[in-house]
Amino acid sequence: MDMTGEPRDHGNMEARITKLEADVAAMKIDIGAIRATGATKSDIAEVRAEIRSEIAGVRSEIRSTVAEAKSVIIMWVACLVFLAQLVPAAVRLIESYV
Repeated sequence: MDMTGEPRDHGNMEARITKLEADVAAMKIDIGAIRATGATKSDIAEVRAEIRSEIAGVRSEIRSTVAEAKSVIIMWVACLVFLAQLVPAAVRLIESYV
């Protein structure tokens, strides 16, 4: 201890400062890696625009597929209605010859 009553090494100050310096160096490396691999606002904006474009394309395909499915369903229903009208008449015609 010196005359002020504090320990001469100031509570192992040198070791603590050395550890802090090492921690700061590690943090600098980590921040550098984050900056190198991290996305910027413009990167995110580009990805967002790409995703919106893809979603618009998928929506268009879905609408096209649904419209086609509607057409096919309407055709099948119309055919079934026609056959429902035709079958009884065909049965009567066949019965008349048998």
